[in-house]
Amino acid sequence: MSIVYKNLFYICNIIKFNIMVATKIKEAGQTRVNEKKKCGIIMPIAETLGYAQGHWKDVYKILSEAIDKTEFASQLVSDDDAIGLIHDRIVTNIYNNDIVICDVSSKNPNVMFELGMRLAFDKPTIIIKDEKTDYSFDTGVIEHLQYPSSLRFHDIKEFQTTLTERLKATYERSQTESDYSPFLKSFGRTLKASSIKPNEITEGNYILDELAKINRELLALRKLYTASPNLHYDDIIKISSDKYDRQCLDEVNKIFKFIQLSNGKDSETVK
Repeated sequence: MSIVYKNLFYICNIIKFNIMVATKIKEAGQTRVNEKKKCGIIMPIAETLGYAQGHWKDVYKILSEAIDKTEFASQLVSDDDAIGLIHDRIVTNIYNNDIVICDVSSKNPNVMFELGMRLAFDKPTIIIKDEKTDYSFDTGVIEHLQYPSSLRFHDIKEFQTTLTERLKATYERSQTESDYSPFLKSFGRTLKASSIKPNEITEGNYILDELAKINRELLALRKLYTASPNLHYDDIIKISSDKYDRQCLDEVNKIFKFIQLSNGKDSETVK
């Protein structure tokens, strides 16, 4: 491999590390003083037999409008700004969200499973359903707010008002009552809520881990370039999915173009 090539990867390493560190510092330094608390939403998403097409999108909008009138920000428990495994994201949000609204309408299996996890954590939870759905035996001890499956405007406005009030009251109770327990207390005091304990690492170990990832990714890119000397930059971008890779490759492409133009070569081909 030429000296230019080696230097290029060295520059790539530095660029990528600087981008990563700057991004992490920015994320860590963002103030959370004015950040809204999170109200997670557990609900059906896919089209369901017996419900009109787009029904759940309308329900989500209704719930979001009610939540937006409180101190909370709405989000599906499957949503997150971070990139990662969706199952890990769901479990983390189900545990960490300050309060959760769960729509058990149609008794979707995934919804019922996620509700079970939230109740096992014994954290503030509001269960809602439409009039077409029967109560479930296991969660019957918790009051359900009901809304019309027709989503009629007048009835929905009343439901939104009730939901907004219930959100505020439920969260306030969870913060002021020392023995607050929305579910497990129904089975006696012998049951303890489940918890998730995050693994904490030092800043030094975190940086070392990230550097190791960078080195692995750069080695992979080096093999890619070596195996395909006529590989186009656009092809590399399609292969790379990590946001730091993309930023890094953008910088590397500028360097490639400069070198190739200086040598009178095609600037669109990575050599």
